[in-house]
Parts: sequence; structure tokens; C-alpha cells
Amino acid sequence: MGQRKSLNERRLTKKQVQDLIKSEGRLHDEYTKESKETYASGYIKQDLVYELPNDRILFVFDPNGTLLAGKGDIYPKDYFAKSVKWHKRVKDDYANNRGSSVDHWRFYSKYQSNLINQVDRLISELADKLQIDIKQLDKSYKSLDIVSIQTELYDIDKALTDIYDNLVAYVGEVIRKKVNGQWKISIDYDGDCPYIDIGINDVMYMPINIVWENLQGLDAVDFRKSVGNEARQVGFRHGKKIKQKEIR
Repeated sequence: MGQRKSLNERRLTKKQVQDLIKSEGRLHDEYTKESKETYASGYIKQDLVYELPNDRILFVFDPNGTLLAGKGDIYPKDYFAKSVKWHKRVKDDYANNRGSSVDHWRFYSKYQSNLINQVDRLISELADKLQIDIKQLDKSYKSLDIVSIQTELYDIDKALTDIYDNLVAYVGEVIRKKVNGQWKISIDYDGDCPYIDIGINDVMYMPINIVWENLQGLDAVDFRKSVGNEARQVGFRHGKKIKQKEIR
């Protein structure tokens, strides 16, 4: 299941799993089918998924497996459904060579490298589609919280096809304002992609990474946190160069 968000603190034993199934479990055919995995060797791993009362899901590791056979975890139904969609999306992305942030953005992007010439228009569209007062999109860190909440409400799958460029444009503008940078186009990723430049060689702030991370993850969208992480990572890699520029 990847990241553990289970309701149980400790993984359920085989006996606990069987007791739950007997007393209140009902096999979820669709999710169980999605949990089947066939390896190149021909080995088939079949985890099991059961519905429980009170909007809970019981995930059972393949009873015929080796490491965790028959043990299980309980998840909130909404989280589990999101996890299933995430697994499908990741599997499809890798099958279609969309494993990196740039390749992923390039597949969904409507504007490609021309995005940097459409920033104001894209932000205006973002406000309209997410139903945010344009005045609230003031390019502050605080405004990223509003965008995060509204993106979750908009639906992640829909965001991928409808507002990917818009989100990259707005996140990029927040970064650009913060670091006093400018939009540039990089050709170092087997194709053009936009980034924020501050006039120092090899120093790149990548709004694409931030948007991809949030649209692809299992956790709630949090653009403010991701922008902070991007700034820290860039600072960690190129801190001396950035400080030298500030001194000059």
C-alpha cells in the first residue's frame, strides 16, 4: 500500500484479520482485482480487499505470499480509494514514459515552452476555474494555501488535464517574486521546460516539480510546503553561489 495511513497502530495478525473477515468483512471484488500483480517470472501476487462497516477498508496481504502473508491493515475508505487511483496513475505513467516531472508535465501541457508568455492569462484562468477571487492570488506564500484547498476540491484527475499549466504558472510566479527571479526555458531535459532563474549558473527553481509532486502524491495538496522544500533543496545544493550573489 505504499505510505502507511492505517487506522490500526500495529499491523493486524492473521488471526485478527480472519476474525474481522468472519464478523464484518465483505470482499470488494473491484479493489481485489486491482490488487492482482503478475511478475515477469510468472508469479502472481494476489492481495485481498474487504469492505468493513463505518467506511473502512481491510487490506490483506497475499495469504499465499511469504513476508506478510495473511496479515493486514485497515484504512479509511476515501484514502484507500485515492490510493487505488494513485497506483493506476503511476502504473500508466511509467508504461507511457511519464516517470519524471518534466515528462509528465510535457504530456499534459497545452502551452509547452510558450507557458512563460501566457503567465498572466493562465493565472486569470486559474482564478476562474478554482473559483478564487483574483485579488487573493497575490503571489504570496499564504495564497498557496487557498490554491491547494481549491485544487483538492477541483479533483486531481481533472486538474491534470485542465489546469496543469495554470498551476505551474502560479507556483512559478510565487517563487519568482520571492527570489526576485525571471522565467527562463531550459533545454536540458530532452525538450524545453520552464523554470525560474536568478542569474546564477545551474541554479534552477522548478515549479513543474512542485506541481507534479502534489498532483501525483497521496497526501493532501500543499503547494506552500512544497515551495518551501524546493527553496531549501536549491539552497542546500547552491547555497554558496546564492550567498555570493547576495553579497555582491
